[in-house]
Amino acid sequence: MIIALIIGAITGWLMSMPIGPLNAAVISRTLKYSFKFGLAVGVGAAVMDVIYCGGAAQINQFLVKSPVINLCFELAGFTALLILGIRQLSSKTPPEELQYIPDNNTDLGERVALAAMKRMNLEKKSLIGPFTIGILLYATNVMAVPEWIIVSGLWRGWGLLGSGVDINASFALGAGAGTFCWYLVLIRWIAKHHRGFKPATLQKINLGTGIAMLAFAAYFAFAILFETNWHEVQSHFVHNTGQIIDSIRAK
Repeated sequence: MIIALIIGAITGWLMSMPIGPLNAAVISRTLKYSFKFGLAVGVGAAVMDVIYCGGAAQINQFLVKSPVINLCFELAGFTALLILGIRQLSSKTPPEELQYIPDNNTDLGERVALAAMKRMNLEKKSLIGPFTIGILLYATNVMAVPEWIIVSGLWRGWGLLGSGVDINASFALGAGAGTFCWYLVLIRWIAKHHRGFKPATLQKINLGTGIAMLAFAAYFAFAILFETNWHEVQSHFVHNTGQIIDSIRAK
């Protein structure tokens, strides 16, 4: 359970780093109001991470019993990390998303936050508002569950994530803790450098995230090539293919 908690925290931290609507909303709330308002958005996202990760890990537990399916998850995870890493290194954040100035309400995070609060009739200076925004923005990410299923499959394929409700729950709690810690560090840094916050800082975060993703992709490629039991994969593939052919012929 401790190992599941640790790898969950690492995964939650890494998956929260790419700059998107959630990070934008966290930063804008911090600059416009205060530390606690930005943190409330992060807490909302962390709560959703626990729910989504726990459910996805449980789903994955039933899917990876076959070595072939397990290999598919590993290949999907490697491909996703490779593509995301390249995109992080090559993409440039639009200027309008980077102007996190306290009196500027035109940036992406602020627009999303204000629109969501208006629809939900929430007060701007209520902590419930930014907390709800964190939940809402996370829930709009349609790739959240597939991403967690793939990530769970990767860890489980390498034998680092066991099976069982308690293991999946520990992994999910770790993911939530990792997400919370990332936002806590980010918000503390922004609050401390309130006046000196520059758009170039986000570009550096993007660069670091991209490098980390590519490093993990390289490790995953090594694990797939040299740690996969290819003989077992081949045997299961041939067996399952034979069963499918026999069932088709029977019809």
